[in-house]
Parts: sequence; C-alpha cells; structure tokens
Amino acid sequence: MSALLEPFKIAFQSLASNRLRSLLTTLGVIIGVAAVITLVSMGEGAKSYVLNQVRGWGMGPNSIEIHPGKAEAAVPELTMTYEDTVGIRDKVKNVVYVVPETVGRGRIKYGKTEYTPSFTMGISADYSKAVNQKVVEGRFFSKAEESSRRHLVVFGKTVARKLFGELSPVGERVKINNISFQVAGVLEEKGTMIMYDMDDMALIPITVSQSMLGTEKIYEVFIKVENEQLVPQAIKDITSLLINRHKKEDFHIHTQQGMIDIINNILNAMTAIVSAIAAISLLVGGIGIMNIMLVAVTERTREIGIRKSIGAKRRDIFLQFVFESVLITMTGAMLGIIIGTAAAWGIMAYLKLEAVIAWNAAAIACGGAFLVGTFFGVYPAMRAAQLDPVEALRFET
Repeated sequence: MSALLEPFKIAFQSLASNRLRSLLTTLGVIIGVAAVITLVSMGEGAKSYVLNQVRGWGMGPNSIEIHPGKAEAAVPELTMTYEDTVGIRDKVKNVVYVVPETVGRGRIKYGKTEYTPSFTMGISADYSKAVNQKVVEGRFFSKAEESSRRHLVVFGKTVARKLFGELSPVGERVKINNISFQVAGVLEEKGTMIMYDMDDMALIPITVSQSMLGTEKIYEVFIKVENEQLVPQAIKDITSLLINRHKKEDFHIHTQQGMIDIINNILNAMTAIVSAIAAISLLVGGIGIMNIMLVAVTERTREIGIRKSIGAKRRDIFLQFVFESVLITMTGAMLGIIIGTAAAWGIMAYLKLEAVIAWNAAAIACGGAFLVGTFFGVYPAMRAAQLDPVEALRFET
C-alpha cells in the first residue's frame, strides 16, 4: 500500500503546485460530464412527466385499447359500433369498465356566449372511473341515463370557464350544435398532456353523440380489466367476440403497457443520443489531458532524473504520472456532476417539471472519467518512466 501512497502523494503535490494549469486541463472533463448529467437528468425528468401523465389518465398494465381497422392502415375504416361495446361489457369476463369513444366538433352556446372546445366526445358512463378523473361539481351521467339517451353534458374546466367564468354551470342549459343539453357536472382539472389541453372538452352520452355528431362508428374503445394477469385472456375473448360479430378481423388491439413501453423506449433512445453527443467532449478532454501530460514530462525531465538518481524506480515514476492524469479527470468528473446536477434542477424548475437526478449516469461518468484518465495518462507515464536518469539530468528546458 505504501508503494502506491508515495506516488499518489507526489502526484497530488505536483497538481497543487500548478493549480491554474490543472484547473484548465480539467475543463474538458468538467464540461463533458456536466453536459451528460444535465441532459440525462432532463431526459429522465421528461420521461417521468410523460409516464405520470399517461398513468394519471388511468392507463396502466390492466388497460386495453381497441382500434377499428387494420393496424397498418394509414386511414383506418371505422368498423366498431356501440352494440359491439355492449357485447364486450355483457359477455367478456373480468371486464370492469368499457368506454367507447366518438369524437366530433361541437359548437356550444350559452346565452350570447359561444365556444367550440377542442374535443366534443361521446363516451359511456364508465368514463370518469375508467380514466380516474373525478367530478368536482355536480355529477357524471349514469348508465341508465346513457341507455335512455338523456341530453346531459359534462364539461372540462377550460370549457366551464370559457362559458360561465367562475360561476357554477351545473343545472344550466346550453345548446351544442343547436341541440339543448343540461350541464350535469364539471370534471377536475387535468392540465396539459403533450401540449394538448385535456380540460378543453365536452362529454356527452355516446348514445346521443351518434346522431348529434353525425357518426354511428366508434373511434376507439378503452377497456379496463380486473388486473394485469387477466389481460391476455380478455384480449382472446374480445377478439373472438368481435370476429364472430364482424365475420372478419377488422380491428386491432393494444395494451396500455405496450404503449407505455414504446414511449419509454423512444425517450430512452433520445436521451442516449444526446448523451452520446455530449460524451464526445469527455473524449476531447482526455486528449487534452494527454497533451498536457506530455508537456509536463518534458518540463520535468530533470526532476525525473533526480528522482531516479536517488532510487526512484520506473514503476514509481509511471504511477506518479498515471495518478496525476486520473486525479485531473476524477476532479473534473466530480465538479461536472455538481454543475450538471445544479443545471438540471434549475432548468427543470424553470420549466415547472420534476427533476430526476440520474445517479446511474453520474456513476457511469465517474467510471468513464477514470478510464479516460488512465488511458490517456499511460503513454506520457511510460515516456517518463523510460527516461534515462543520466540523460535526464543533462536535459535543459
């Protein structure tokens, strides 16, 4: 152990005696590591935000989505009907919620105020529970009201504010595409998801929307089963039921876990690409370190000769210069982690998003810095160790 401590001590003293040059030499490593930590942390924060938004809408591993038409079709044919969803609800075991969806444009008028929300959707009474969105004013329409085609509407917060300001709309009558509806309730605020205002919508019973929006076809069916383990069997039962009804497989089914995995993979790939680009500066920093170490070997040739003449071995000289290189890169890595973490926190706080510190990236950065320091320090250290003491003592700078 003492054989390693002495070269380490000398290396530390040598760097401490040239503080400014040592700091400038570490800049490439600092910038590289800080960039990697910042970008990876921001990527992890963005991934966490998107996935939390998706899960916040009740989408999880026990969720299924049915889309009409073939998966590869650019413009799918709308082949699903409301009767299909009733059959799924009645005949497929372990299904908890079934939410068919139709989407259209609805011009809403209240008195002299008019507003057209981004989404006017026909959905089932299961919607609120299926997507985990509570009603904060009034109530949601019931299955009985859905079946009896009651003209009820539930607003998102944005629509309620546009039409009624801060007043409660519950119980008021509005016109949607010139058809009278009573406001049953207002949903809790969900905010934006991937730049879409998820509160800018009006929800009406799907049995009413079919005639009002001019389509009897279902755009999408969202289903929840009791637990994740029952999803494969539910998919088999749904597929069999729909093929029997349609006489062909003119639909495709996705699991929400599959969609979450796709989002996860895309965000991971983007983070990896930008991190790899940032890591190039770490490599450039390593080349700079080797350059400075070669200069240091030349400058300290006489010092090396003196050390060798009083008994220092080649191994001692070699370890001294390798330790100097490693100390430079590891110091740069630690400073880079601190700066990168602070930058990630600051940027994510400005964007009002949760910062997720990538400790795994910090560990990889430290390991990478150690390898860079060792790799780019070996050649200068070998040159220093191989110097002839007599020739080194004669050397003049």
